[in-house]
Amino acid sequence: MIGEKDNKLGLRELLPTVHFLGLTATPTYSEESRRGWLWKIFENRIIYEANKNTLITQKILARPNYIETATKVELEINDVVYDRLVKQHKDLPEDLIETLATNWQRNNFIVDTYVENKAAYGKTIIFADRWFQCVYLKDKLLEKGIKADAIYSHIDADPGSAEARNKRTQDDNKRILNQFKTGKDEHGNHAPLDVLINVRMLTEGADVPSVQTVFITRQTTSFILITQMIGRALRGEKAGGSSEANIVLFFDDWKRLIDWATPLDGDTEENEPSVREAYPLDYISIRLVEELAKSIESGGDYRILPFSKIFPVGWYKTEIVYADSDEKQDSMEGFTEFVLAYEHTKQKLDAFIKFISTANSLDEWSKEYLDDEWMQPQIEQWIEERFDRETDNIGEKLNSDLIKLVRHIAQNQSVPPYHSFEERELYDLDKLAQKVVNLPPRVLREHLSQEFSKPGILWKTFYKSFNRFETAVQAAVRGILDYELYGENTSQTVSFQATTFSEEELTTQGKIQVKRRDGNACLCCGAKGAGVRLQIDHIVPLKFGGETTLENSQTLCSICNGTNGKGINEMNFRFHATQLSRPKTLDLSLPYKDQDEIRAITRIVNFFYHCKAVCQVNWHERRNGKYYFVWEICLYAGNHPEWLLNYKAELLSFIQNELECSHVQDIKVTVPN
Repeated sequence: MIGEKDNKLGLRELLPTVHFLGLTATPTYSEESRRGWLWKIFENRIIYEANKNTLITQKILARPNYIETATKVELEINDVVYDRLVKQHKDLPEDLIETLATNWQRNNFIVDTYVENKAAYGKTIIFADRWFQCVYLKDKLLEKGIKADAIYSHIDADPGSAEARNKRTQDDNKRILNQFKTGKDEHGNHAPLDVLINVRMLTEGADVPSVQTVFITRQTTSFILITQMIGRALRGEKAGGSSEANIVLFFDDWKRLIDWATPLDGDTEENEPSVREAYPLDYISIRLVEELAKSIESGGDYRILPFSKIFPVGWYKTEIVYADSDEKQDSMEGFTEFVLAYEHTKQKLDAFIKFISTANSLDEWSKEYLDDEWMQPQIEQWIEERFDRETDNIGEKLNSDLIKLVRHIAQNQSVPPYHSFEERELYDLDKLAQKVVNLPPRVLREHLSQEFSKPGILWKTFYKSFNRFETAVQAAVRGILDYELYGENTSQTVSFQATTFSEEELTTQGKIQVKRRDGNACLCCGAKGAGVRLQIDHIVPLKFGGETTLENSQTLCSICNGTNGKGINEMNFRFHATQLSRPKTLDLSLPYKDQDEIRAITRIVNFFYHCKAVCQVNWHERRNGKYYFVWEICLYAGNHPEWLLNYKAELLSFIQNELECSHVQDIKVTVPN
């Protein structure tokens, strides 16, 4: 009988003569960073390890074909969530997962991705996050002629609701999974399924060799989880599968840098951790964009640091094992992270690493779980003693960077390897500015455009857009001119907005003039009167070269002009005929809760055509009305009714279910002769 006190000793101390044999199909850590109970029990003695490349060559595993797909959904997170993801290495909080799962525009994109590539993707497993997301994806796939079904267990619905009555039982899930495997229903009839959607029910234990593709519909910080999901498609030809498997990874546009888990590619050694060497370049780009954004948003009051201060000379690669502290779980996972070194910080970081490496006791720092409140006082003391907080805290990362370095050294008993960025000098903006300082504006823009688009050059990787790159170069050019004129570089305090952008908004009188011209109503949905908040929108957004003029302005309500509405898209609701050359996907994720049904339909259709396409919507409230069971959407001339009719089934379902107008049986789309 092992007592509570003995629990702290570990199995090796309690049973020194016992031999253990461990088997794992999902190795997670590299040799240096393999820690936790496995390290203590097996002492890093690997008897046999099957290399992934070897298994692929032997056709036991399929070769993974990773396909990254951008949803174009923009997401922002607060400091609390960012701290959870980056410092605590936990996954997305439930409320944010819920937000993603309920984004119908995003879900429609997932559906369209499969439909458009059905021939290539074949038999597919989709990993979703919520039961209602499973149902939505299944219904949409069925509408498009795809044979699909879903399995899930937990359902957070009212026990008396239809949803709860339709809940999947354990028997239902077994039956559907068997149909997906065999292509036959419970009666033995031929009934193949193309797609099976689930909420993490197939990460372990499920074996369907014929699966050709998996959809991982959101990013995660857990490499173990992403490995398990990918594994559902990696059965090779000798295991009844195929030679190649498609791994479709959906990623969103996060406004802050997050270390998402990434899969291992087929050419990576099995014991390498979840990381790509491109990561440091991502870190660099985020830092550069943050510096530019601070200056632009402050109107020039924020001082941009010179190139030598914000462009790293290299990076340290740390490997750390973290324990999940949520609900006292004991799961552990290894992470590879990078600490950037700059021209003025490299020597200080080297001295700090040497100091930590010779410290007498780092036992506490080697633990997989450490409370942030315990670490902070010591980190703050080291910063005070060895660094300059004002100049060394680039991107406000110094605190977390030191934690990574200390924990790596404590857990691995070795210093983190350093990688020099040997091509750094190729991206010296100050040198580029010296070459172009005397070019006239038009020639300068053409030169920078060619430089930005050169094959093999990383300007796009670092600055993401030409506008950001051009802004940074212009700042460096102004620095040269200021030095020549005044004997000092004052460019960092000159406003970018004055030279890069026009005024951001109309004068008060100009706004009044636009609203009067537009009838004091939203040009998109028609909202007006008390309780409606009207705004002035740039038809062509500022960031895409639009000007702040009466001609480029239109009146929209706060809903139509919001981030989930028009956003940064170019849509001219002063036009009645579409300017699009071909139809886009109908977006049914737009705000509609507690709104007038006809206004919601008008907004959806006008957004679909990118103009004020709807002349009127004919409908009646009473059963004896001509347009009670059949609604009619009348379009202005110049808009193609067949574009909208291609989505008739989806739009009718939306009206019946989401707008709760179940009596509507059909929709007509007409255009006057």
